[in-house]
Amino acid sequence: MSKLENQMQAKFEKVSDAQLIRRIEDAPEFGYDDEAYELNRRLRVLGGKAWRWAGDFYHPHVELYELPTEGGDRE
Repeated sequence: MSKLENQMQAKFEKVSDAQLIRRIEDAPEFGYDDEAYELNRRLRVLGGKAWRWAGDFYHPHVELYELPTEGGDRE
């Protein structure tokens, strides 16, 4: 694990995934870099998951989703 990953993990160790998502959603525009980095790290550890912005322009929210697998589970 890199030094940055260790720092982010320590910074957010007492923050739940739901709280992390809420912080991203409530942050001022582009003010959620650390939270996004940590959420990406956690989802990478879980494997096969990612997040993206969803909803409309006035009510955006974080959406977690499964990454497509190789060989594909296409819908």
